[in-house]
Amino acid sequence: MEFNKQTPIIVRAFHYDLLDEPEEKNEVNVAIRQVVATGEDGVEDAGEAGGYYEVAVVYDVTPDEDNIIEISGVNTQVVQLLGYHGDGQDLDQETYRLLSRPLVEYIETLTYEVSQVALDEPINLDFEPNF
Repeated sequence: MEFNKQTPIIVRAFHYDLLDEPEEKNEVNVAIRQVVATGEDGVEDAGEAGGYYEVAVVYDVTPDEDNIIEISGVNTQVVQLLGYHGDGQDLDQETYRLLSRPLVEYIETLTYEVSQVALDEPINLDFEPNF
């Protein structure tokens, strides 16, 4: 499915914790909701070419093998799905993967950079979709 990015990826929340007790968490969830787009002039876009959707990836993971750090947060992006006007719930797994992958890559980058600074050793994540 073709789509146009309407906003850059937005990191709505990012949290890093060094845990006192190891705890395993591996929650990465993708949500899509229909939104109304307005132009710079404040006029609502009818979305004739396709509907507008906010894609969100919500995560809470312990990405290191010892489970001593926890990363959690929310990344979002608004896209226009060309030729699609549904509610987003009937999209296939490949479309979910395509829309969410850039947001997941942000999690991987943020985790790498923060762990490099905080632990003096970067942690590489390699999330695979599990829809």
